[in-house]
Amino acid sequence: MKKYKVVNIIFDLGNTLVFFDHSYFSNGIAEREKKLSTAAFKKYIVKNKLDIKLMSGRMNHREFFRKLKKKFDLRIGYNDFIYFYSDVFWENPNMKRLLEKISRIRKYRLFLLSNTDSPHMTFIDKNFPYVRLLKNRVLSYKVHMYKPQKKIFRYLLEKYKMAPDTTVLIDDLKDNVKAASSLGMHAIHYVNHRKFMSEFSKVLKIR
Repeated sequence: MKKYKVVNIIFDLGNTLVFFDHSYFSNGIAEREKKLSTAAFKKYIVKNKLDIKLMSGRMNHREFFRKLKKKFDLRIGYNDFIYFYSDVFWENPNMKRLLEKISRIRKYRLFLLSNTDSPHMTFIDKNFPYVRLLKNRVLSYKVHMYKPQKKIFRYLLEKYKMAPDTTVLIDDLKDNVKAASSLGMHAIHYVNHRKFMSEFSKVLKIR
């Protein structure tokens, strides 16, 4: 492996720092709306790219709610809808311990780069305090860009004046890893924590 003097560590959020399952959203709504087909519900969101519009900041959640309410004749109120939409995450204890550990090592600059939206980010910051250790953030819905678009990686590098060869990205999606690598960053595909730590410790000499 090529040796880098890494000083910048970029964390992905979903299925890296915290785990998530979006089916919790559709299943939660279906518990209230007995006639709702979760398959049709999910298909409509994907087909109309509502998820992409949300994470790129091109649609707000009131509009998202109104579209789904009208399409599926939902009776649920907005506040309960947003609760089910947001409550799809749970802690990754291994990454919690790692982040808390390296946040105390002053030679590293830590960043969050996430495809996310406002309700999800609000829920995560409230329920997973360790994520709040990452003060330097580029969030897709705020910058109207998203991974694996190369422009969001360039934006992060330029905003925080980072050299690619001193920067490592940790991400669970292969396309995001490829995009970061193509720009000269070292990128680690996060799938299995033990395997990840083996590579990560070689890069940073952390155990």
